[in-house]
Amino acid sequence: NYMGGLFVEKPLMLLIRDTYRLWANYMKGVAARAGVPDSYRMVLTFLLRNPGVSQKELAAHCGITTASVSQTVKEMGLTGYLKKEADDKDLRYVRLYLTEKGEACAKEIREAIHQADARVSAQLTWEKEKHMRELLDELARIIETELPLC
Repeated sequence: NYMGGLFVEKPLMLLIRDTYRLWANYMKGVAARAGVPDSYRMVLTFLLRNPGVSQKELAAHCGITTASVSQTVKEMGLTGYLKKEADDKDLRYVRLYLTEKGEACAKEIREAIHQADARVSAQLTWEKEKHMRELLDELARIIETELPLC
């Protein structure tokens, strides 16, 4: 970046944001290659690991509103990726499960993510990756404990 006659390094949090955006765009491509919208990706992979969760639990994991999850779940049900079942213990609650189609798609996406992660890790030494993990853990701690809420 060029500012006021000087080259200035990008602020740390902007660099992290830009790196995250690159990864998020790659993940959108993974979903597209699997034939689904990106909004399905996290739902599919979470349900693969956690069959029978509620929409509320799904929303909390994905970091989106229950209204957004409700819409995505509705679409995914209509397109054959998941099914809803009443909770055995309390019929007021609905549990979410993948269909065979949804499970196959989720496994394809999960495998693509694991391969991408392995390719990134292969470019780093074990020491660099370990150090990066430690730095990111420390950064998360600082954000959670040291920054005042707006």
